[in-house]
Amino acid sequence: MELRTIKANEFDEFLKMGEFAFQYELSEEDKRKRRDMTELENCWAIFDNGIMASKLLIHPMEIWLGGKVMSMGGIAGVASWPEYRRKGHIKALMKKSLEVMKDNGQSVSMLHPFSVSFYRKYGWELTHTIKKYEIKPEQLATRYAHTKGNVIRIEHDVERLDRIYDKYAQKYAGMLKRTEKWWRNSVLHNPRDIVAVYLDENGNDEGYLVYRVKKNVMEIEEWVSLNEEAKMVMLQFVRNHNSMVDSIQLHPAIDENFEFLMFDPKIKQEISSYFMSRIVDFKQFIKVYPFQVFLEKPLIIHLDDPLAEWNRGTFIIRMNREEEIQVDHFHPKEGVGCTHPPEKGIQCDVNTLSAMFFNYQTPGQLAAQGRLVGKPEEIEVLKKVINKQIPFLYDFF
Repeated sequence: MELRTIKANEFDEFLKMGEFAFQYELSEEDKRKRRDMTELENCWAIFDNGIMASKLLIHPMEIWLGGKVMSMGGIAGVASWPEYRRKGHIKALMKKSLEVMKDNGQSVSMLHPFSVSFYRKYGWELTHTIKKYEIKPEQLATRYAHTKGNVIRIEHDVERLDRIYDKYAQKYAGMLKRTEKWWRNSVLHNPRDIVAVYLDENGNDEGYLVYRVKKNVMEIEEWVSLNEEAKMVMLQFVRNHNSMVDSIQLHPAIDENFEFLMFDPKIKQEISSYFMSRIVDFKQFIKVYPFQVFLEKPLIIHLDDPLAEWNRGTFIIRMNREEEIQVDHFHPKEGVGCTHPPEKGIQCDVNTLSAMFFNYQTPGQLAAQGRLVGKPEEIEVLKKVINKQIPFLYDFF
């Protein structure tokens, strides 16, 4: 068995395995775009007697977390041919991906799972859900009082949209810091998609939507409104499509209150599990994590990790007067097991830690579930220092 990055002449086989595993077919144009978007050094595969048996891709990305930008490794395209499954290939690839991401300074990772329980075994944990609305045009108000500004349709202007998106993304945990290439190849990949921007009374861009109308259905792929006025005027704009659509499909952020603003809020809503996340390198992660309050006393965390041995052991986290984070890491001793819980500090595994620092579950919830063990006063410290931003993600990879 050989585990390595692929060569240029192996990229088609890399794509072919993905087409088979995920049951889709790429056009020649799609394949060309994939080649343009993908660096071979990010494509990892296991070869059995020279045959590509299993593979995955690591997208080098960045995310917003607590108003800060963090390097993130996006795992995608994890697959094996049927005859090579259940041979430990995926575990080996996931372990290798963690080593690569650590070396690349990507202290967190995200992926879209085919099975949440499958990736939990490797330390990834559910951190993002997605909400979908199905609305009839007549359920929207025709006019909102006290609103100003207007919505205009524009060309696919990446720079303009990104300025609005960045302001929005900083409000949430785990949204992508997008590149121009990502905008063009992933977000605005369909030239027929319509882009509309909301301008306030002073002519400032305060929101946008990306949508299409097909077979009497308005599909809104992306909705970004920076304030309530933007949201209401954009809803009026959507309502103005009533003569040509019977249904409106919308994917808002999980905390948006669209239904409260509707004339008839009895709409169909669907909430689904979406992305999983993982702390790749806790020591590096915690050094740049945006603590919400000053850490007056050392925070002690006893961490377990199924794949990343560098995350195992005891971490003592301190904050100096300049609010810089200092971390001491004590690795567990070889062959020595702990028969009694430590007297000080929080105990958890990397799954729990990831869900907590992405604010998908609070320290209090995790303690009540038995996944976070510590004294009440230690749990209270975590409640205070952890960022309260809601996890959200529009993108898919």
